[in-house]
Amino acid sequence: MIFSSSGFNRTLLAAEHGDFFKKAIPVWIDSRNVLNKSGEYYLTTSLKTGSKQSEENLTANFRATFKVENTDDVVLKLAASSRYRLFVNGEFLGYGPCVAGHGYYRVDEYELADKLQQGENIVAIEVVGYNVYSYFQINQRAFLQAEICQNKKVIASTGTGNGENFFEGAILQQRKQDVPRYSFQRAHCEAYRLSEDYRQWTIVSDVDYFKPLKLERTPEKKVIQRRVKYPDYTVRKFQEHVNDSIFKFECNSTGFIGARVEASTPVKLRLFWDEILNDEGELNPYRMNCQNEITYELAPGSYDLESFEPYTLQYLKFRIEEGEAVVKEVYIRQYVNGDVSDATFACSHEALNKIYGAAVETFKQNALDVFMDCPHRERAGWLCDSYFTSRVAYSLSGNTLIETNFLENFLLPESFEFLPKGMLPMCYPADHANANYIPNWAMWYVLELEEYAMRSGNHQLIVDSRQRVTDLLNFFEPYENEDGLLESLDKWVFVEWSKANKFVQDVNYPTNMLYASMLESAANLYDWPELHKKAENIRKVIREQAFDGQFFIDNAVRENQKLVPQKNNRTETCQYYAFFFKVATPETYPELWQILVNDFGPERTEKKLFEEIYLANAFIGNYLRLELLSQHGEVNQMVEETVKYFEPMVARTGTLWENIHTRASLNHGFASHVAHAYYRDVLGAKDVDLVNKRICIEFNKHDLDWCKGSIPLGDGLLTISWEKKGNKLMYSYDAPANYNVFVSNNTRLKLESSK
Repeated sequence: MIFSSSGFNRTLLAAEHGDFFKKAIPVWIDSRNVLNKSGEYYLTTSLKTGSKQSEENLTANFRATFKVENTDDVVLKLAASSRYRLFVNGEFLGYGPCVAGHGYYRVDEYELADKLQQGENIVAIEVVGYNVYSYFQINQRAFLQAEICQNKKVIASTGTGNGENFFEGAILQQRKQDVPRYSFQRAHCEAYRLSEDYRQWTIVSDVDYFKPLKLERTPEKKVIQRRVKYPDYTVRKFQEHVNDSIFKFECNSTGFIGARVEASTPVKLRLFWDEILNDEGELNPYRMNCQNEITYELAPGSYDLESFEPYTLQYLKFRIEEGEAVVKEVYIRQYVNGDVSDATFACSHEALNKIYGAAVETFKQNALDVFMDCPHRERAGWLCDSYFTSRVAYSLSGNTLIETNFLENFLLPESFEFLPKGMLPMCYPADHANANYIPNWAMWYVLELEEYAMRSGNHQLIVDSRQRVTDLLNFFEPYENEDGLLESLDKWVFVEWSKANKFVQDVNYPTNMLYASMLESAANLYDWPELHKKAENIRKVIREQAFDGQFFIDNAVRENQKLVPQKNNRTETCQYYAFFFKVATPETYPELWQILVNDFGPERTEKKLFEEIYLANAFIGNYLRLELLSQHGEVNQMVEETVKYFEPMVARTGTLWENIHTRASLNHGFASHVAHAYYRDVLGAKDVDLVNKRICIEFNKHDLDWCKGSIPLGDGLLTISWEKKGNKLMYSYDAPANYNVFVSNNTRLKLESSK
């Protein structure tokens, strides 16, 4: 059956023409400004040969100079593409923008009072127009739209005029333009040619090298609210010297790399970094096909250097290739989530405390305005990963602000360039110019929508998402075979980073298990009962075709027009998919369930059990395993296995990884899900319903002696503590008065309130 819908309800976008700017218009460097042979820009009256709005890797420098008698109620609003960095009187204030879907731009707002002085002030904004396809930000033409108001009166704005009420724009050519890409997922590397006064343009108005250029008006922009909270820019200093040139930070960290450099001669300085050192104790900045390096060419003088882009590293190396210089005061200005300070957790098992701390670090670095998978190789938000990270955001922040932005971004464009109708980008906001997509990840979008509806109570976004879900169902319909199973899906059919990814054609049973749950979520969201029947039929067919009497087989191949299950293609991950997506239950497949509980898991390789069943990887197999153990009352085992899975990661990087090995990202957003699991299964915060003001506390059976923690509720704080004393479990909690709290006990101990 092909589903239809009446179209998008775009009430979410009602603010796109809101009152964000009173006078400011979007501008960029006029395309008639061209370089002469001396390397200086001049304005020509000839016809434009190319737009600077679409010029690759061009850095433009904007500033407004203004005077105030007092510093009260001064606010800067701005929107930009691609990335900006903001200074007030030479002091760093912010970085952005907050990302949106194609055709839309979110407005950032900064209160300036604490940074201003009586008399003359300078607000300076560096904007880089990357104009390349990436998984970092979408490829949209460069512009800046900015406005400074005091008491709601405009005192400076972007425009095409001159004078003290306008921002000026220049191209200082401090950052080199013709450089390689950092990675195919991100934009360009950083390379600089600087003199000692390179930052003076942000501090004083009479700087000879800041020569204002003609600005041009760009097309009008659809601007919408930022919504999410602003980042934490706390400076993290290095902890130790590994050797004369390598600095080590306390853990894997994300932010802007900074240092003070004193050059006594002309110097060429290169910075290299990575998350780990190799087995020989050396740093490999190209471990993940990334260019983890910055080059500086410096005239003699003293410099306070800081990278424009955020990077992820634990180890940082400085190499002076030419000249003489001293490097000191090395730091990272963190660029991380600033909305988790009220969340706490501690228990009697110190390993769990360290894992929780690493989970929070991992979350903070991967959750700014969307849910990223990693904050270095790429910075867009991936579906599926977001299903898990969104739970963590709810637990650590007590709101769904980032998730709302993340899901809203998928609604903003009318369609997605390069992708077939109905398919969603696998990561977004990003461009998929090679037309690649992961059909499985689009299914997770619907599962997340269902959980989001319960978390947020935002029914309007669910209504607005109906057409996206409808189009997705219509996309999959032609791939259904005579049994109702998806067969021969195109593009990147992805199960997980393991042998399971080798068995994805022609019929991949884990994919169809997920498909059944996607249909079920759509049925629940939009009251489509026929999808419930369709989902259950898919599960029935999988049981008949894929179960070999002991394990579920991963795939079937079409041979002589007949579908033949491949009996040797069996993976650990496929078994977890079966139970997680309701194809199997411990009651219907008790022998298989006992194998999973007792014989599979982190020690199976060491014990040499069921070696013919291919191993799972961290994501998604091991995470599904942990969730299944929790769902079916094996909480103590779940807790013990988190230590076996994650303690080695914590010891090496202080963050949690993409895989069970070090050949990929060692800082991956979904991995923070263990923090949510600890709140739910160890602390006892089973269900926190912010919409209906209802909290269910459930104490589980495990070997811990005590636990305490706090969880933000948006409008308050939930605190829980418990301690075992003899045959009693002494507990207490505190929640806002308008919440109903229910307590249940899965232990064999007698509950007793310690209030």
